[in-house]
Amino acid sequence: MYSSFCFVHLFPVLILIELSYPKCTQDAPFEIVHTAERALANVVASADPELCFECLLPFTRVDIDLNDKSNPPALLSTLRTLRHLVGRVSTTSLKNELPSLLPLFRSALCHKSMDMRKATVFVLVEMQIVLGEELDLDGFTDCQKRLIDVYVERH
Repeated sequence: MYSSFCFVHLFPVLILIELSYPKCTQDAPFEIVHTAERALANVVASADPELCFECLLPFTRVDIDLNDKSNPPALLSTLRTLRHLVGRVSTTSLKNELPSLLPLFRSALCHKSMDMRKATVFVLVEMQIVLGEELDLDGFTDCQKRLIDVYVERH
């Protein structure tokens, strides 16, 4: 676990992610959501990636209504942030969370919102680059797998 020195210095990160982040993305105009995502990206870029990953994971534990065209805002922002974080998180942490993340990704790829599908593809691309063959995409359609492969090749 983290030392008390590390925790004291990273406490603002915890506060930003766990308390402020969902409020900034819920029913907010695009400009506010975009600014919140950029602020979070800056914090995540300079903070401990493992701690940030742990703080973002609760926002991935949601049920997605595939018939709803709107995006669950905290989930969409989380996926966009995870895209930039995946390369900095240990492969062990990523592998440990795959059983809970992959079902979410499968659902999100079937969402009516293009933004949700796009954010999900980009997270999966980053995970594929980091984990390689260890990222088991069984349960994804052939079309989804090809889409991810195309973006991996372009990366």
